[in-house]
This record gives sequence, structure tokens and C-alpha cells, in this order.
Amino acid sequence: MYEGSADRTAGTMELEFMKGHIAATMTLIHGLIDQGVVDREKLDLFFAGFISHLPHTRDTLGLRLVIDQWREGLRDGEDETVLRQRMFEVIKGGRQSD
Repeated sequence: MYEGSADRTAGTMELEFMKGHIAATMTLIHGLIDQGVVDREKLDLFFAGFISHLPHTRDTLGLRLVIDQWREGLRDGEDETVLRQRMFEVIKGGRQSD
């Protein structure tokens, strides 16, 4: 089946839209953690439950990887700045080499 450039463009736009939503959501969560409104341990438990209900498919792989990496930082007690940096590295597609 032919996949036109309009289909690829729509897929790219949808991915960028989703990345923007992930970034905005995580930024909000980081703000709540920074203000002491959200407990890291309870947040980790919440996301563990959320991930456990996601189907293990190729469609959810990216989301599961982003959340798993971010949860690792929560559990390790990483500084908010490091957590934010990691989150944006994942969203942008990996660490940028210098």
C-alpha cells in the first residue's frame, strides 16, 4: 500500500504533539515536586501502576521507556534539574553528543 507524504507528515506532527504533551505534563509534575505538593515515592507507585496497565506493544514502547527512565531518577533521589534534563533528553531522542 502506498503511504503518501501527507501520511508521514501527519505521523510526525502527531509524534511532536505527543512529545509536547509529555514535556508539559512532566514540567508540571516537577513543579509540584519542587513545591513539596507531590511525594516522589507515591508518584513512583502511581506510575508503576499506570505502566502495568499499558499493553506491551510497539505502540506503547516509547511511552513506557520515557516513564521508566524518569521513574528511575525519582527512585534514585536525583535532583530536579537532573530529572528535567533526562526527561528532555528522552523526549528529544537521546543525549546530544558534544
